[in-house]
Amino acid sequence: MIEEIKNFIINNWQWMFVVLVILVIIIRTKIRGYFWKIRKTGEKLKFKEFFKSWKKGINGITPYQTAKSQVLGNIIVLIGIISGIVINCLTRLKNQWIWVTIVLSGSLILTLMSQVGYLQKYFRLKQIKEATDKLEKEIVDTSQKEVEDGHTS
Repeated sequence: MIEEIKNFIINNWQWMFVVLVILVIIIRTKIRGYFWKIRKTGEKLKFKEFFKSWKKGINGITPYQTAKSQVLGNIIVLIGIISGIVINCLTRLKNQWIWVTIVLSGSLILTLMSQVGYLQKYFRLKQIKEATDKLEKEIVDTSQKEVEDGHTS
């Protein structure tokens, strides 16, 4: 019986860690009375309020922000692939792991092509954002000038 418990713990320690983290979060939330605190406002949110706010924020992401995060995320992937190729080439034993270098090289090519696409999308959306910001500023300036002219006459 004790041996079975030991084997269960050894074989399932990752799941037990996840359960432990979830229990700590739940207990901490019960003790504090809130799940998340917004630093700017000091507002304390419970689980439901936090996830409603999170969902609202996710739905409000602009295409420009999405493109920017794709470019930055893809850079991290590229760094991982390149470091994998370098490490594999340096530690290879008698060409037994050549297939890993081949797979990583193919992934590198595909990831570089997708990075080019993400960069093109990012720069186009950046141009559009700058143009719309400029137009909005001109509209605000024009409307303020009209209001000032209307009040002075």
